[in-house]
Amino acid sequence: MVRRKNTLNTMNTLNQKFYPVLIASVAFFLSYYTRLTWSILSVYVPFKPSVNQDAHIFAIYFFSYIIIQIPAGFLSDKYSGGRIVFFSLIGLAIASFMSGLALNIEQEYIASFLMGFSSGWVYPATINIMNYYYKEDRSIYLGYYSVAWPLAIVIAGIIIAPIAIYFSWRWVYFLSGFFSIIFAILSYPLKTDYQEKKIDLSVIKDKNVILISIAGFLFFFSYWSIVLYAYKYFVSIGIDKVIAGFIFSAMALAGLFSSAISGFIINKFGLMRTMVLMLFLYSILTVSFAFTTSAIMLIIISLLMGIARFSLVPIQANFLTIIGKQNTGSVTGIANMFWQSSGIFGPLLSSYLIKSMGFEYFWIALGIIVLVSIFFYKAIKIC
Repeated sequence: MVRRKNTLNTMNTLNQKFYPVLIASVAFFLSYYTRLTWSILSVYVPFKPSVNQDAHIFAIYFFSYIIIQIPAGFLSDKYSGGRIVFFSLIGLAIASFMSGLALNIEQEYIASFLMGFSSGWVYPATINIMNYYYKEDRSIYLGYYSVAWPLAIVIAGIIIAPIAIYFSWRWVYFLSGFFSIIFAILSYPLKTDYQEKKIDLSVIKDKNVILISIAGFLFFFSYWSIVLYAYKYFVSIGIDKVIAGFIFSAMALAGLFSSAISGFIINKFGLMRTMVLMLFLYSILTVSFAFTTSAIMLIIISLLMGIARFSLVPIQANFLTIIGKQNTGSVTGIANMFWQSSGIFGPLLSSYLIKSMGFEYFWIALGIIVLVSIFFYKAIKIC
């Protein structure tokens, strides 16, 4: 009887410890997976969008995403993060169903706006949830949380094309809507620190907040451009569409491992040193896209990119919690507004660069942009 009671107590403790990171991570996954969806599905929709229309879809998404980042950050400091995630995922479900029912590109524009507006609340709220539940070993649990990002890319590359080919492109969006509703309900009980407190606007002027905002903007400018155009590039150089989807997934496959263990790496080598190393590696790998059309080589490069890229997700989250302290949600919202605004400028400028100089020089330009971001990250003062 005593043994059974101890077993139940152990299970309850594990549930309490892992439930917040699991639900926060799934919410993060859904907010990211839905924005990736169009980069693959645009090949399969019957109204055949142009390169410019693809860029417009992303620009609209990120415009609506960034305009609510600061409100999302401040409100996740003031109110329960679980409630914010709940309403965010319900909005994401509605937007997903709208995208699945769209009959033309104009309707997709509207759905993309709502999808970005709904998704934008998730990251500040879930980072604040993580900060609340995991005061100790935060780097470790942020690593677990961050697996959601590469997992979204892996799953997108593996399942979106087959669902679109064998069933319908619309069902990709419908399934996203169903899962968003389920996890909206599960996220509602989650809490955050400092509820009902006065909003602190002074964080907007903090030097570290400004530096991490600029650094992240440059990095994500490159990253979002890669996400939007990599699949189309693979197809354009003669790679089979399904294999191209696998290469796209490979860009994050190794990230499932590197995100999970990144907390241990950070604890061993230090936050800033790990950040610089991974950014440098990611830059070199981005440039290497310009020098091969081999599917095997592209898979290897993409796997290595995943190691670097998805070690950076928990590193950036650690920066935000250290800089933000009791205002983690606010700092996250401000920084993420600049980071994700690159999703507007990146695709628009990238479409021009691709047309004017071709993909080869485009990859080189993106690698240089990542290198420049290192100098801004290095200027951040952390304890």
